[in-house]
Amino acid sequence: MFIILLLTLFTIAVSGITTIPFPIGLLAIATVLSKKPWVFFLALGLGLFLDLISIRVLGYTSLALTIFVFILFLYERKFETRTIAFVFISTLLGSAIYLIIFGYQQIFLQSLFNSLIAVLVFKFLWLRLDPRSEIT
Repeated sequence: MFIILLLTLFTIAVSGITTIPFPIGLLAIATVLSKKPWVFFLALGLGLFLDLISIRVLGYTSLALTIFVFILFLYERKFETRTIAFVFISTLLGSAIYLIIFGYQQIFLQSLFNSLIAVLVFKFLWLRLDPRSEIT
């Protein structure tokens, strides 16, 4: 929980500097690792903050992030979610859709970079939380 809080603070700090949607990766990791409903509140809070710093109508980003978390919870029943592949693909698709919706440029490059960072953070957190388990 403490590590997720630190990641959230880092994401808030970095989101004001770059257009790469780091909250998508953070929410994918938090959803996969915790599987608790507080991730919806995290999505709402991050979305409102991103709307404030990017001077958009409040609620658009919150809605997009909440739908993303909802879809991850739906796929949790059908697929094995605690894998690097799931985190990579969900972050890649979520970032690409987010960037398309809000009209950013260089969608593939930003989505790929965000996915790689999310995978590295996921692998670090997985080893930190349970070093005996092997991730695939």
